Amino acid sequence: MFARSLLLAALAFWAGEALAEGPPPAVLQSELKYAPVPLFTGVFAAPVSGTATQPGALYALSVKYAAGARSLPHTHPDARVVTVISGRFYAGVGERLDESSLRALGPGDSIVVPAETVHYGWARDGEVLLLETGVGPSGASLWPKPPQR
Repeated sequence: MFARSLLLAALAFWAGEALAEGPPPAVLQSELKYAPVPLFTGVFAAPVSGTATQPGALYALSVKYAAGARSLPHTHPDARVVTVISGRFYAGVGERLDESSLRALGPGDSIVVPAETVHYGWARDGEVLLLETGVGPSGASLWPKPPQR
């Protein structure tokens, strides 16, 4: 009984401390700083949290596709969870962009892209906003990869 009381007291203290610190920091869409993604025309990314290049770090990126923009077949060294925030995003897996194999995703839909999986995407119907999360280090390589010398 004493242990239970002690646990409840500790939880009440921790909850009080958390509330005293105020609400968690907000990341506002209007304040994000987007930059072009070098590999893909019409695709822009902004860090939301963490650093994608830091080993072992959880990161989140807000990614905007302009209407009609495509990400050609490419890979990442890490697994990613991609969630559609707005728009309709068409995603596919494979070494070439195959329109017949595209999967249409709407707001709230997510895909999990395993590490080193060749995949692609398209904002066929209009602008798309995505949230991509993973654990660094990350990066992107176009497919096919250039030959090693």
